[in-house]
Amino acid sequence: MNVMPSRRPLRLASLLICLSLTSLQAGGQDFDPGRALYENHCQQCHAGWVHTREGRKVTRLDDLHARVGAWSVHAGLHWTSEEIDAVTRYVNRRFYQLTE
Repeated sequence: MNVMPSRRPLRLASLLICLSLTSLQAGGQDFDPGRALYENHCQQCHAGWVHTREGRKVTRLDDLHARVGAWSVHAGLHWTSEEIDAVTRYVNRRFYQLTE
């Protein structure tokens, strides 16, 4: 059986390097991996209004974390738990401000 090694770690490393360089060029701002992942994989479909609309279904931090994890699988990203945590923290900080 011929199994090709995954290119996922290489793609992620390349993405993080490129985004780090972009961040440094933008004035030395701190790099936020959650923001980078969200902007590169989620923002195309999830405009800001999606997160702030009236009657939104996410009302708890656990719900938000579960949604981020589910969407990573649905979108074929299969993020690690660290990536899911990072995106959850970013989206919560940016849009939801949930405490628990």
